[in-house]
Amino acid sequence: MKKTVISHFYNEEHLLPWWLNHHKQIFDHGIMIDYHSTDRSMEIIREICPDWELRYTRNKYFDSTPIDQEVMDIEKGLEGWRMCLNTTEFLYGNIGHLDDRQEPTQYFIGNYVFVDMEDEIKGPLTLSHDVPLHEQRYWGYNEINPPRTGCRSRGSMARFNRSVHNYPVKYTSGRHFSNTKRSIDDLVIFYYGWADISESGIKRKAQIKDKVSDEEKNRGIHRHAEDVIFAQYRNDQQPLCGNLKEIVDGIYQAQKNFLDKQKPSTSVEQPSVNEIIAELAVPYEGKVVKQSKLLQPPPRIVE
Repeated sequence: MKKTVISHFYNEEHLLPWWLNHHKQIFDHGIMIDYHSTDRSMEIIREICPDWELRYTRNKYFDSTPIDQEVMDIEKGLEGWRMCLNTTEFLYGNIGHLDDRQEPTQYFIGNYVFVDMEDEIKGPLTLSHDVPLHEQRYWGYNEINPPRTGCRSRGSMARFNRSVHNYPVKYTSGRHFSNTKRSIDDLVIFYYGWADISESGIKRKAQIKDKVSDEEKNRGIHRHAEDVIFAQYRNDQQPLCGNLKEIVDGIYQAQKNFLDKQKPSTSVEQPSVNEIIAELAVPYEGKVVKQSKLLQPPPRIVE
């Protein structure tokens, strides 16, 4: 059964390289809804997922209710599995659950939240686009049962379940499913909205306040001032965290096992000995060394 991911974005060049490279392995197709980005978001999508659809939104503002209505209208025209994810949300785990069901099915997918601990022992201070995020950020917490006491005093939002479904469903504002139990333990969302407290990470988190309506700002949604964001990291998020590397590795292994089964077996023609010797004799002559097109942030030092 076909799998389609939908995402809406505004100036997400920082997260998109990780998000696209991860989800193109899982979904057959993607529909990306641009809220008139002014950075390299569109270019990055065309580079990494050239066959995916790019659409400009019909909405004026990045407000939750019209966002979800546009997504629901798109989903009505799709067949197979469909899921709408923010750029901060990465679906991880045993994708085989989606292939096992042909009847109308909806799964509620829970979250693990991963946080920049500002400690190089607990993860690199500077993230690289050339390394999957799950290998760089593994300190966090399980949202199904986080130690909430004394935390989130400044209003950091809890992460409720998302939905993956093979028929059209109705979303409430924000597409949250707060009164449902997680359907599967080995198919989850890794949430990386708190994964980077560097200049690039804070910039992407703060910028959205300029894209929402006054009504949305007044409701406290997407109203991010930088001083509040820093306080939320250190007062609300970091105290919740522990080392989840074993859990991350286990969930990723469940995904890898499934994807490996889907790969067609192909025999690769091996080069001859003479070809190898010739290659070593002139390793760079007439060649262009391929380098990453992705802009990497400068190294970060925490005093």
